[in-house]
Formats: sequence, structure tokens, C-alpha cells
Amino acid sequence: MLSAGLIVLGSYLIGGVSAAYVAGRILRGIDLRLYGSRNVGASNVFQTVSRAAVVPVGLLDIAQGLAGILIAKAAGEELAVQVAAGLAALAGHNWSPFLRFSGGRGIGPAIGFMLVLSWPGLGAFVGCSLAGVALGAVPQLVGLGILIAPLAALARGQSPEIIAGLAVVPALVFAKRLLTNEPSLPRDGPVLMNRLLYDRDTREREAWLRARENSD
Repeated sequence: MLSAGLIVLGSYLIGGVSAAYVAGRILRGIDLRLYGSRNVGASNVFQTVSRAAVVPVGLLDIAQGLAGILIAKAAGEELAVQVAAGLAALAGHNWSPFLRFSGGRGIGPAIGFMLVLSWPGLGAFVGCSLAGVALGAVPQLVGLGILIAPLAALARGQSPEIIAGLAVVPALVFAKRLLTNEPSLPRDGPVLMNRLLYDRDTREREAWLRARENSD
């Protein structure tokens, strides 16, 4: 039990080490939480810091999601502990203890989680995400991919622990979409709906970014 608890805690702390934040500091000398979308993740690195840096940052985010799972596997822990470690990394990425509980959106660690534990879920997610790129509806179809991943795992007869873990992933991802890195949740219904569907306060990204810049 102690070993399992330490693995899950360690996975949370690993998830909390933000490659995006480090990239912003090293490459541009900025706090990514104050620029662009203010998301501490690969997408904001791409838009605000460096397009080339998005590849190593994205790979490190994915590695966060799988590191704790692999450690739990190596330690001989049962599947439930492996799932918990992966979810802990995702939570650490979204609410980093090193960044005053701000963070990214959790997509990278979610990919790492599925890469180790659920190829059916990953396939469903990747298919939806590629469709989103083709249709110009990335936030919506990425969200849909996260939502249908547990259904894909269920259809392929994966274990209850993995299916339950995949069902928690969208809860963490959409919770962060709603909360963002702001100090409080807005009461405006349309804003909340836009955050769920578009991962921003308005449908138009450029107008939203301009509004954020003007509010500073």
C-alpha cells in the first residue's frame, strides 16, 4: 500500500513539472501563464514561444502520462495502481503544485495514458483529432475523442479498471477547460459553453486573444 501511494504521489509530481513553462522561460524569458492563451501547454508554446519547441514539449507531456504507469508496472503493482498513477500525472499537469496549481489542458498526458493502457482508446482519440484538423474543429473533436475513448475500450473488451480510468480522463480535461488558469469560474453560461466546446471564452480565437491582451 505504501509503495502504491508513493508511486501515485510521485506520478503527480512528475506531471507537475511543466515542460511548456520551462520552454517559455528558457527560450523567451517569459511566464507562459501571462501570454497568449495563458495555457501552460504545448499549444501555447506553439503560438507564443517557438513552433519548433512544440515537438519536444509535446513529447515530454506525453512522457509524463506514461512514466508513472511504467514505474507501477515495473514495481509489480496491480492494474488499478497503474491507472491511478496515470490519472495522477494528468492531474499534476493540469494543476501543478509547482505553478500554484495552474497548468495545461492534460491532452499530452492523456495520450501517454492511452499509449500504455489502451490502444483502442488511443485509436479513437487520434481518429477524432485528425478529423478535427481536417475540418478546422480541433477543440471540439479532440474533446469528442477523449469522450469516446472509454467506449472504444469497452467495445474491445478491455478491463474495468482501464475503462474507468478512461472515463475519468475527460472529467479532468473538461474540468480544466472550464476552470482554465483563472482564479474563479465565470457565471456567464455562454462563456462556460464556449470553454467546453472551443476551449476558450469566445468562438473566435483571434478576437479572444485580443480581448485578453487588452485586459492586461
